[in-house]
Amino acid sequence: MTGPLETRLIRIDLARRVLPLYIAADLEALFDDAADPDQVPCWAEAWPAARGLAEYFLEGPTLKGKEVLELGAGVGLPGVSCGLRDAAVTFSDFQQRALQLCEANARLHRLNSYRLLLADWRSHTFREHFDLVLASDIAYEPRLLPHLKRVLLEASRPGGRIYFSHPARPVTFSFVEELLDGASFTEERTTVTVIVPDDPVRTHYEIVMQCLRRTAG
Repeated sequence: MTGPLETRLIRIDLARRVLPLYIAADLEALFDDAADPDQVPCWAEAWPAARGLAEYFLEGPTLKGKEVLELGAGVGLPGVSCGLRDAAVTFSDFQQRALQLCEANARLHRLNSYRLLLADWRSHTFREHFDLVLASDIAYEPRLLPHLKRVLLEASRPGGRIYFSHPARPVTFSFVEELLDGASFTEERTTVTVIVPDDPVRTHYEIVMQCLRRTAG
């Protein structure tokens, strides 16, 4: 797909705040080859799991002084929410157009500290370590999970946290259990209800939030 990315501005209704956000104007127009998983434009929309994670951080304490990495950032909603809580945010995706949306949204919200990282889990090595790593509904494709596991272990620092949010996907639960089996993480889990008023399929989603804290040492 070439040419400029057309966007539209939507409103994300969270519990205590409404966030404007740029997403792709026409999702269907972005399909180059639906048979190729790499070409499916999952990055172009603000999914319920991202909304749930964004609300979680906006309602939480300040993140001043924290380094945050959002993997598979897409439009960057959870990362933006962390930036609004004063974190330094790295938006990472393997799609250049996703990073264009992340930058548009970071600029829209006048984030003080952010950067963009074009990286494919299958080949990229993370040499930096982050306080928080955000994984919003990205642990569902079995062929990519071994790469994602390596990336999470590389990028999360001892004492840091990894945040998963997903619509109760069995494959994600299994993946998190695999990480816990390594005995280097402890888990906190909760479920939140996310309302998406303009969703043509359903308006309420139960989103599971799994926070893994990496033990120090």
